[in-house]
Amino acid sequence: MGWLVEYWEVPKVSSGSHAQMREQKRWIKPENADILRRYFDDYKAATRFAQSMFDRGGFYASVIKDG
Repeated sequence: MGWLVEYWEVPKVSSGSHAQMREQKRWIKPENADILRRYFDDYKAATRFAQSMFDRGGFYASVIKDG
């Protein structure tokens, strides 16, 4: 049994000027073809990778138990 990290790029939205408040981004899961997947043996490594993709900016990530 292992762990699966699914991650995908957040669509960029640019509207308004720099002085305006931005609209909150909505969590939208894309089509299966647009989702990237990576497998891990342990939960700690999977969560570390998912957090690094999120911190990098521009990616959503989810950790799923595989098996």
